[in-house]
Amino acid sequence: MKILMLTWEYPPRVVGGISRVVYDLSRTLLKDGHDVTVITYRDGDIPYFEDDKGVKVYRIDNYMINPNNFIDWVMQMNFNMLAKANEIIAKQGNFDVIHAHDWLVAYSAKTLKNSYNIPIVSTIHATEAGRNSGIHDEQQRYINDTEWMLTYESAEVIVNSNYMKNELQRLFGLPYEKINVVPNGVNMSLFNGIERDYNFRRRYAMDNEKIILFMGRLVYEKGIQNLIAAMPKILEGYHDTKLVICGKGGMLEELRQQVNTMGISNKVYFAGYMNGKDVQKMYKAADISVFPSTYEPFGIVALEAMLSENPVVVSDIGRTK
Repeated sequence: MKILMLTWEYPPRVVGGISRVVYDLSRTLLKDGHDVTVITYRDGDIPYFEDDKGVKVYRIDNYMINPNNFIDWVMQMNFNMLAKANEIIAKQGNFDVIHAHDWLVAYSAKTLKNSYNIPIVSTIHATEAGRNSGIHDEQQRYINDTEWMLTYESAEVIVNSNYMKNELQRLFGLPYEKINVVPNGVNMSLFNGIERDYNFRRRYAMDNEKIILFMGRLVYEKGIQNLIAAMPKILEGYHDTKLVICGKGGMLEELRQQVNTMGISNKVYFAGYMNGKDVQKMYKAADISVFPSTYEPFGIVALEAMLSENPVVVSDIGRTK
């Protein structure tokens, strides 16, 4: 099959988990004999086209004019994705299926479906209602309605857990048989040959300190604020403890302020965003990984931590089954 993937993130642009899912899925489909093309947003000094080991990756800019808000930015991105898809189809022929990843690409996917009679398969990685524990304002309602539209326009919908299947059925009234559960996974050889690197570990903690590791985006639904709030109680029981927070996100300054206000800045280390071998080394350096998400459709980081033979605490593990 000729498959067109639409996604707002693809490596090296990593905003959340979608980037990694699309990257691994594209490679797996390629190995199974399919022809895979990805259209994504270009961020920074990245080539507009890349043959990524057989996966054809086209990156688009957004408009030079500044949008009024995030929704306008997303719409501008969709227009440019649509223009690039039209250009590719004119040169290389039609696609057999469009795989749309989340609401951010819904409008380009819908337009291509109607223009070229291409069926849509969509993956809903998370929902706006889930992220915000409900719909509370007009922007959230717009995103929620766009999610519904994408699932309505799709021939099949993919989610990564039974919890998410139930959530989509409840939120959007989708036929149960239309929703397919395809769990996320990790490369089982990810930690082959990776041992604890004590010199690397000493960048973040002393040898006598036990490392509590958080790996993920610094956003409210990941619950890192709750883990920080628990640190005084943890330190009462075990003083030689260091919380290492790996990730980036909109809550960074707020979390720094929380740590400073609590007077535990010497026990919390903001390590920033990690990738590549540093991620593997960090898991091996930690003594326990904690993921206190308030909403987690499927935690890939929990799988990685378990694969690294790191004890794992997940606040709501029922949602990842």
